[in-house]
Amino acid sequence: MSEPPVSPHDLAAIIGRVQSRYIRAAPPREVFEPLLIDLLDCTGSEYGFIADVLHDEHGAPFLRMEVLTDISWNDATRAMVERHLRGGEGDALEFHNLGTLFGHAVRTGEVVVSNQPGSDPRRGGGLPAGHPPMRAFLGVPLFHGGEMVGQLGLANRHGGYDQALVDRLQPLFTSVAAIMGAVRAERARRAAEQALREQRAQLQATVDLAGVGIVELSLDGTPRMINQRMCDMLGRTREAQMKLRTDQVTHPDDLPAEQTLRARLLAGEVPRYHCTKRYLHAEGHAVWVNANTSLVRKPDGSPDYLIVVAEDITERMQADAALRSSQQRFLDLVNSVDGIFWEADLEERRFTYVSDKAEAITGFAPARWMERAFWATRVHPEDRDRAVSEIIAVQLAGTPQSIEYRFIAADGRVLWMSSLVTVLQSEDGRRLLRGLIIDATALKQAEESQLAAQAALRANAAKTQFLSRMSHELRTPLNAVLGFAQLLALDTAHPLTPAQRARVDHISQAGSHLLAMINDVLDLSRIESGGVSLMPAVVPVYVVVSEAISLVVNAAAQAGVTITVDRSARDLAAPTTCVRADHLRLRQVLVNLLSNAIKYNRSGGTVILRWPVAPDGQVLLQVQDSGIGLSAAQQEHLFEPFNRLGIERSGIEGTGIGLVITQRLLQVMGGRLSVESTLGVGSCFTASLPEAQPASALPVQAQA
Repeated sequence: MSEPPVSPHDLAAIIGRVQSRYIRAAPPREVFEPLLIDLLDCTGSEYGFIADVLHDEHGAPFLRMEVLTDISWNDATRAMVERHLRGGEGDALEFHNLGTLFGHAVRTGEVVVSNQPGSDPRRGGGLPAGHPPMRAFLGVPLFHGGEMVGQLGLANRHGGYDQALVDRLQPLFTSVAAIMGAVRAERARRAAEQALREQRAQLQATVDLAGVGIVELSLDGTPRMINQRMCDMLGRTREAQMKLRTDQVTHPDDLPAEQTLRARLLAGEVPRYHCTKRYLHAEGHAVWVNANTSLVRKPDGSPDYLIVVAEDITERMQADAALRSSQQRFLDLVNSVDGIFWEADLEERRFTYVSDKAEAITGFAPARWMERAFWATRVHPEDRDRAVSEIIAVQLAGTPQSIEYRFIAADGRVLWMSSLVTVLQSEDGRRLLRGLIIDATALKQAEESQLAAQAALRANAAKTQFLSRMSHELRTPLNAVLGFAQLLALDTAHPLTPAQRARVDHISQAGSHLLAMINDVLDLSRIESGGVSLMPAVVPVYVVVSEAISLVVNAAAQAGVTITVDRSARDLAAPTTCVRADHLRLRQVLVNLLSNAIKYNRSGGTVILRWPVAPDGQVLLQVQDSGIGLSAAQQEHLFEPFNRLGIERSGIEGTGIGLVITQRLLQVMGGRLSVESTLGVGSCFTASLPEAQPASALPVQAQA
C-alpha cells in the first residue's frame, strides 16, 4: 500500500519555508537541512540527501553533499559524518564513484526510480557491509538554467516511488534547483572575491617586497594602492600615506613640471614618462627619486589609473652633490695656484687634463694643450730632446722629478718652465704622468740678475781692492814729490829763480790735487769695503753746520759766494734740532756739499742752509745753491763714481767721487741723499737723517 500523496498545501508550505530561509541569507546548510526533513516527512522516506553536482579537474562529475541523513553504521562513517557536520571545504562528503543509482542519475540526467534496488542493473556493486538496507530509491537531478546543479535523493518510502510523485514534487524540485543555482552563483562570487582578495594580498605582499616605491593612483592623484617601500621612503604609515594625493607629497619646486608631464600622459601624447623629482618626507626633508609613471587604460581605451614606480636616489644625489662640491673645491684650489696642473698619457702623447691657468700663463687654452703632441711643438727646440728624455726617464724610474725647459708662449715670449713630473697607475693598468708646471721665468731672471749682481760685487770688490792698494802705493812716491817740492820752495841757501818757483808751484798744485784724488779713492774704498768706523751720537745740527762753514768760508770768499743760514721761520733752522750720526762723518758730508755748492756756483752767488724736520721724524739738512744746475739726464748719473757729467771740460777741478762718498756716508749712517735741480738756476741737495733728542747743553751757534 502506497503512502498518501503530498498535498498541494504542504508542498506550497515547504517551498515557502525554503525560499524564506534563502531570502534571509541563511547559510546553505540552514536552508537545506529543514528542507530535507520536510521531504522525508512528506514523502514518508527513511533517509535521503541533497548534493551539489560538481566536476573535477578532468571534467568528470561527482557529488558533494550539502545535507544528508545520518545513517552512519561504523566508526569510519560516523567520523566522516561528524567532519561533514563541522563544515569546511575539506570536510564535505564527496562521492566520485558514479557506478550507483544516484550516479546513474548524474551520468544520464534522468530521474532514477528504483523500487527493487537490490536487483536493479543500474546499481553496480552492492551496499557496503553494515549499510542500512535500501528497499527503494528516488534520485532526481536538479537543473537550473539548463545546467545540472545538484541531485536530491530519497530512500525507503513505504510502497516505493513513482513518476506521479516526481511530478507532484516538481515545483519543489524546481525551486530547490533555483536556490542551488543561486547558492552556486553566490559561492562562485564569493570565491571570486576571495580569489581577488588573495590575489591583491599576494600582489601587495609582492610589491611590498620590491626594492622600489610603487603606488597606484586614481586619475586625480589619490592613492589606490601603495607598497611598504614607498611608505618607508616617505616616513609615513600606509594609512597616513593613502590619505595624501601625489601633489601633496611632491616638492613644490618640482610640481609644475610633474603636472605638465601628467597632463601630456592623460592626453595620450605619451604612453609613459620618466622624471627625477623630489618627494616631501614626513619630517620635512626632500627625498630624491627616479620616477616612472605609466597610464593603465580601460577596455574601451579611456584612462583608468596611474602606476608610479619610484627609485630612491637621495643618497646618490647627495653623493653627487658632495662630489660636485669636492670637484669645485679641487678646481678652486687648482685655479688658485699660480701654476698649471696636468695629467698626460705618454703613449698617446697628449694631455688628458690641464687646469685653466694654462691660458693665463701661456696664452693657450686647455683644449689646445690636450691636442696630440702639442706640448712637444711648443718646447724650445734647444730643450726639446733633453726634456722628452727626462720625462721618459721619470716614467721608467717611477720616481718624481723636476725638470726645467723653455716654452714658447702664444705671443712668442720664451718662458722658463719648471715642471714636477710623477708617475701613477691608471685603473686600466696604464702608466700616466701627473704634475705641476710653474712659470719660473721671473725666478730665472732673478737668479740671472743675482748672479750678475754677485759678479758685479766681486768685480767692484776687486776694483776697490786694486784702487786701495794702488792708492797706498801711489801716495808714498807722491808724498816724496810734494816734500821735495816744498824743500825746493823753502831752500834759502839756493833760492829759486822766478821761473823755477813757478814750475815748483805747478808741481805742488798738481801733486796736491792728485793727493786729494787718492784720498777720495781711499775713502770710497773703505766705505764700500765696510772699513769705515762710525761713532754714532746725538749731534746738534748747529754745531756741525758751524764747523763745516768755518772750513769752507775762505773758498767761498775767493769764489765770491755768500753762505747763509735760512732763519725766515724757526722750524727751518731750530737751534735745538739734533740728529743721530757720526759727528766727523756728518761734518765731512756738509763740507762736501758746501764745497760743491761753492765750486759750481757763479760769482756773486749764494749758498743757503736750512734743516726743517719732516712729519716722519727725518731732519732734512738742505744745501741750496744758485749755481749752474743739473739737467734731468745729468741727475740720472749724478752718483756714479768718476762721472763728472761733462764738467771735466769746464776747467773746474774735481774727482767725480765726492758726491758718491757723501751718499755712501749718509747711507751707512741711516740716512739718504737726494737732489732737486734746474739747469741754469741752481740745485738743492738734501741730506736726510733721523731726528734725535737734544743733549742737555745748548748747541753752539753757527757762524754766518
